[in-house]
Amino acid sequence: MKAVKVKPNQTVFDILVEQYGTCEALAEFLGNNPELENTPDAGMAEENSVSGRLMPEAMRVFRLDLPVRLGSTVWIDTDSKLIKTSVIKEIDTEVTTYMD
Repeated sequence: MKAVKVKPNQTVFDILVEQYGTCEALAEFLGNNPELENTPDAGMAEENSVSGRLMPEAMRVFRLDLPVRLGSTVWIDTDSKLIKTSVIKEIDTEVTTYMD
């Protein structure tokens, strides 16, 4: 296993592509990282909250398509049979697809 720091605006899908070369490793990745959180201010605010305050969507439920909390450490199984080394070798830039 190796520890990887989450980069700005990286979603789970971005991390999977960058580290595994495929999104097929989703179940394995989530199993190795059960405490994932989204960036606190990511997503749309809830307009009809019980308290009357707006609450960012990321604070209500973890979403795969929203950025993972910046600076978080995620664990990658370096022995995984799901890693596509030929794909990873071709990636020469950071993978971040989320746009504010």
